[in-house]
Amino acid sequence: MKRLSALLLALAACGGTQDGSTTPGGTGPGGGSGSQPGVAGDGNHELDAFEVKGLVFEPQGLGRPGMPRADAKKKTTIEKQRAVVAKEKDPVIKQAQAAVLSTLIFDQIKTSPDKEKEYMTEARQVLRDSQAAAGKDVDEVTLRLLASYEIYFQDWPAAEAAWAAYIAKTPKSKSDPYNRAWWAYALLMQGKNAEALEVVKNQKLDEKESELAYVTAWAKFRANDDAGAWQAIVTAAKQWTGESVPIQRDIYLFASRSSLAFTEVMPQLFDVFNAKQPATQYAVVAKLGLQAYEPAGKWAEGVAALEKALAIIGTAVPVDDVPTIRYKQAEFTGRLDTPEVAAKFATQAINAMPACGTKCTPQQNQNLILGIAGMARYFHYLYATANDIRYYQPANDLYLAVIPLIMDQATRTEYNNGAAALQQTLKNTKVGTGNHEKQAVRLVVDNHRQEVSACYEAALVGSPKLSGTLSLTFEIETAGSIKGIATEPKAGLADMSSVAGCVAEHAKLWKFPKRGSEGTTRVKATYNLVPTRG
Repeated sequence: MKRLSALLLALAACGGTQDGSTTPGGTGPGGGSGSQPGVAGDGNHELDAFEVKGLVFEPQGLGRPGMPRADAKKKTTIEKQRAVVAKEKDPVIKQAQAAVLSTLIFDQIKTSPDKEKEYMTEARQVLRDSQAAAGKDVDEVTLRLLASYEIYFQDWPAAEAAWAAYIAKTPKSKSDPYNRAWWAYALLMQGKNAEALEVVKNQKLDEKESELAYVTAWAKFRANDDAGAWQAIVTAAKQWTGESVPIQRDIYLFASRSSLAFTEVMPQLFDVFNAKQPATQYAVVAKLGLQAYEPAGKWAEGVAALEKALAIIGTAVPVDDVPTIRYKQAEFTGRLDTPEVAAKFATQAINAMPACGTKCTPQQNQNLILGIAGMARYFHYLYATANDIRYYQPANDLYLAVIPLIMDQATRTEYNNGAAALQQTLKNTKVGTGNHEKQAVRLVVDNHRQEVSACYEAALVGSPKLSGTLSLTFEIETAGSIKGIATEPKAGLADMSSVAGCVAEHAKLWKFPKRGSEGTTRVKATYNLVPTRG
């Protein structure tokens, strides 16, 4: 941010960008030089590319299926059973003996856990050989055992085949819902989302069949059936609640990445987590705001959730939580282009720090203070370049609030200089001046990068290897609103086109400062999208 600090000092001397051209100093945070306007009053900016890493979300709540047993009628050893299987020629009997052998091998894991993979590999191979020898006459015991082993090794195509064959042989089994859950799971892990949905679509949701409800939730989530996915994940969660259970991640994921309103999901979250006391309800709603809505780029929902969390617990709120919550609300409302509201929340964060006492370390306090100082500098820069008076008072108030609390002398001096530069800019700036300067535009666009990431991650749910480049072109009007959005590729229903459509819908709501001079600013933002696994 020191480059931005230098720019602000330069801007103070001339009262902002008076003629709609480049910022004094030539560059700002984020790289690239300012652009000369194409015609008087207009601007044309091509921003340096943004890198966006999208998380690939996959179902992680099932673990492994239970391992059935095939015990020998008489006591025997692995060596003897290996010999029996090797000698047996009848494929039907050979299967039964192979099932016994696989169980004996599996039991060795209890005494030699360090050799688990070695034993599991041998047991699976015994069953695979048995299946190959039996051909079309393979029995359900072999298939059921093999299906579990294939899941263990995450051999999803083999698991799919084994579970499908087993279900075909046992269509009236009482365990059919459980078996279908694992079949669908193997399909989901291969990205065969439509096939997985077909496997479970006619199955009734029942909290006693939590595995089936879980994979149904994921199949519907990947089919963009938000309401159906939410109903299914809530059904599954009634049997699986608890801090250590991976399904908790999925509950918050579905709650925040769907079209469901905060007020709609909150009561069901309370039910799922048995949150009857204010302290538990507070924890559930605060987590929704901080760990779910933020990565989803849902700023308004995040603010509402955190405000509701504080209202639920009242004066019993942990004192070390308040500064963080208020700071996050400041960040979120800053992205919503309400600088005065953001400054209010940031001030509340500062005011909450003394009560935190020893529960907040000096380093934590300084991190928060410097974060708010950066917010002041951001508002300052937008004011200094666009001459939008809405940003002046928030910048000034936050400078005054944080400067006395900055411990490092050099950093405090830097921000003191920034505060002085803000006053000089206020004195020097003339009516009718101010522009959407390139680096100021980049700062605002970058503040919405998480929304782009969330759009990309929605597409990765169905296409986990999707990557590429997305370009967004739009015009900023004098008042700061966006018009004329175009994307490359064009908006559509699948893959990168679906990302483009989602990003365009979000961009329609982005707000930029009101520029002091009349004109429009044409902007091209490019995103390099790369999948990653968390």
